[in-house]
Amino acid sequence: MSAPDRLKFTTIAHATHRYLSPLSAEKAARLVDGLALREGAEVLDIGCGRAGFLLDLVERSPASGLGVDLNGTFIAAARAEASRRGLDTRVRFVDRALADVVGDVARFDAVVCMGSSQAVGTFAEALRWAYARLVPGGVALFADGFWRRRPEPGYLEALGGATEDEMNTHAGNARVAREVGFRVLSTACASDDEWDEYEGRYCAAVERYVEANPTDPDTPAMADRVRAWHDAYLTWGRDTLGFGLYTLLKPAAREP
Repeated sequence: MSAPDRLKFTTIAHATHRYLSPLSAEKAARLVDGLALREGAEVLDIGCGRAGFLLDLVERSPASGLGVDLNGTFIAAARAEASRRGLDTRVRFVDRALADVVGDVARFDAVVCMGSSQAVGTFAEALRWAYARLVPGGVALFADGFWRRRPEPGYLEALGGATEDEMNTHAGNARVAREVGFRVLSTACASDDEWDEYEGRYCAAVERYVEANPTDPDTPAMADRVRAWHDAYLTWGRDTLGFGLYTLLKPAAREP
């Protein structure tokens, strides 16, 4: 094939990740604590992947969760892991489009969206969507990309023809959240070590698959893609692309 199947590629590339984002377990624990969830809180995780973060959240807090992701392989893995950890009575998972699962009248105590804003639309559109589905006083944890510096034309091309205006700065992302109506409780960024581990696992998983499956007709395209991607990360991405994490509060009443 001329290009690797996106779903197959991302499933293989994330085979060894705990979280499908540049995030350490230690930082994840601090983010969960920062949400300060109460007994019985209901949490929606948009684009939950294998639900590493949602399961850690439920295990660390008195909340229950709903994880939604289009990747059926990820959802099956999430269900198996929830059962293994004895959390299956407190979480449920659905492998369907978000709009088919969560209607306009649904309300949650917390919404988590770790780099999956595209399930709704733009970063701002996802924030507005979450704001509308949070109870007053509810909290959100959003993670999204931002430019650490102005991107080089070569890097934008390597990202598939991206444009500079597709992402904001870290401060700009926080301003967008405030414009939606949220109060920004705290912010954080992925460290270089978190990025290196994420990208390293991503590259290694595909390279190991290619090595172990030489007769798969998809492997040449997969190998080309992951090598070009990792080269772009080393050449530009490590110094250019940031990953911001934003803990947000929906006020109990709008300020005048």
